[in-house]
Amino acid sequence: MSRRPRIFAPGLLYHVIVRGNQRRKTFRCDDDYKAYLDRLERYRAKCHVRIYAYCLMPNHVHLLVETGSTPLAKFMQGLQQSYTQHFNRSYRKVGHLFQGRYKAIICDRDKYLLALVRYIHLNPVRAKLVTRPERYSYSGHNSYLTNGTAKIVEVTPILKLLGGKKAYERFVLEGLGGNHNEAYYAVEDQRFLGEQGFGEAISRGTEQNEERRAKKPIETTFREIARRVETTPGLLRGRDRRWDISTKRAEAVALLVWEYGYAVSEVAKYLGRDQANISTMLSRLSARETERSR
Repeated sequence: MSRRPRIFAPGLLYHVIVRGNQRRKTFRCDDDYKAYLDRLERYRAKCHVRIYAYCLMPNHVHLLVETGSTPLAKFMQGLQQSYTQHFNRSYRKVGHLFQGRYKAIICDRDKYLLALVRYIHLNPVRAKLVTRPERYSYSGHNSYLTNGTAKIVEVTPILKLLGGKKAYERFVLEGLGGNHNEAYYAVEDQRFLGEQGFGEAISRGTEQNEERRAKKPIETTFREIARRVETTPGLLRGRDRRWDISTKRAEAVALLVWEYGYAVSEVAKYLGRDQANISTMLSRLSARETERSR
């Protein structure tokens, strides 16, 4: 069966699960965990996502993410590529570090937000790595308990829902003794966690958003983007290969695809390029951004 396309819309809540290739360790030492967390914070800020929970286990990662205007795929691509480069350089490896396609489950916020925060932060306890969640250094749990500013985790909404730090701590500890919950993985359509019909409602809503976006001609959006990158549509659509124009052209392509949601084929047709050329632009831009963020 072919994979269903990922669904994106601003404000969706995703439970993201990333596994090491062949379930091998993706973190071998403390420096590896720190390197991933540094990148998680960097790409969280860059892509304007909210993270409510995270847990780095030896061979997999859990994230509870709310997206902004940047698609989840863009956030995950930068995060995973950057950490893979760190790992491969550190251990003189080549190739893939993570297993195929990460799982991104769209969750019903009202029903599962608090439950997933607790579930994710209790992962090390269920795996018998520690006996209490605050003793594990590589999750977001302690961000909710400290008085300092949390750099990665957006703690305020959860603390408001529960009534403060002490109430949060009690809520999480009430889950001690719980086992792996298959209900959080065996989900509707493999993409949704919610009541029956939740996935259909999300799909219908995003399709309607796409229809509204599609009513805006690409040339209108392109003129807006040209103003954003401070040049003219004619220069961007032309064949000028000067470095500054080529850079702005790649930025414009990235905005059309990653922010506005136009298909690569649609962008290629409008710019008079083939799809391979557009894909190459995107790959090179992503690689440059990853290199700058090291």
